[in-house]
Amino acid sequence: MLMPCPKCGCKTRIVTSQEMTNETRKAYWQCLNFNCGARFHTLTHVEGIIDSTGLPPDPKLQPELCKGDLNQMGLFESMEQ
Repeated sequence: MLMPCPKCGCKTRIVTSQEMTNETRKAYWQCLNFNCGARFHTLTHVEGIIDSTGLPPDPKLQPELCKGDLNQMGLFESMEQ
């Protein structure tokens, strides 16, 4: 996913993200322009499902899909204050 910096228009990257609900994630971004360095967050929401079997992954066949969410939010605690 690409998103220009809302301050300077340069390239950005997602540093981490947090699950809000099963349908919504908050992504934390950082501007790659050293002169700007803006940090911001966005919300991504599932608007509709196009096609799905609805079956959960098999932990024996796809263990990487069954891992718990990593907590990397400590990186941005100061941003929320």
